[in-house]
Amino acid sequence: MACPLVLITGFGPFPGAAENSSAWLAEALAAVEAPSGCTLHTEVLPTEWTEVAARGPRLLQQHRPRIILHLGLSRTAKGFRIERSAHNAIDFREDARGATPDKRSVLESGHARLDTAISTAKLARHLRAQDLPASASRSAGTYLCNYLYYLSLHWARQQEAPCDVTFVHIPPSPRAGGRLSEAEMLRGAGVILSYLLAFAQERDQSKSFAGEIAADPAVAEGRP
Repeated sequence: MACPLVLITGFGPFPGAAENSSAWLAEALAAVEAPSGCTLHTEVLPTEWTEVAARGPRLLQQHRPRIILHLGLSRTAKGFRIERSAHNAIDFREDARGATPDKRSVLESGHARLDTAISTAKLARHLRAQDLPASASRSAGTYLCNYLYYLSLHWARQQEAPCDVTFVHIPPSPRAGGRLSEAEMLRGAGVILSYLLAFAQERDQSKSFAGEIAADPAVAEGRP
């Protein structure tokens, strides 16, 4: 697999969360050396309906990432919560500026639900094997985390080249009562990144191998 670009996003504060640990984690990942063989681009998005609607798709088109890792804060998470699905639904909740959405669905003609290609259960087990608390979840909710996740999954489906998208909710920071230390959150993010890179590499190699077989005249003609 050629040097893949990994897009990592976090969110800023929102009502009820003056400090968003996903912003800290995204910025911390930007400051460490990227895993071998990949390039990281990190971005912290304002927790605002209009900003996510505009900047989310623009980031995807600008960077065209091979892997997307979205991070978000869940005040109820006790560890890393790997989200399987994004739903084409929007909750009527105020954002960081006090604005409310003017629609009830992410995309008017979109599917009711989009799922990641990553096995959330396997990734959660992988994290637990590294002594990191993790669980698989079936829904990213109906707030801005889900909104961004749905936009990215929809965009990935429209691309000819593969793009794997994952959303992970993390607990509040230790200062806000979270159960994970900053060192544990950073280590967990590194484990997740390595897992996603290995998944993408295996997927790309399988696709390349299948393409080589299909292009082999002997195979095409049924010759041994």
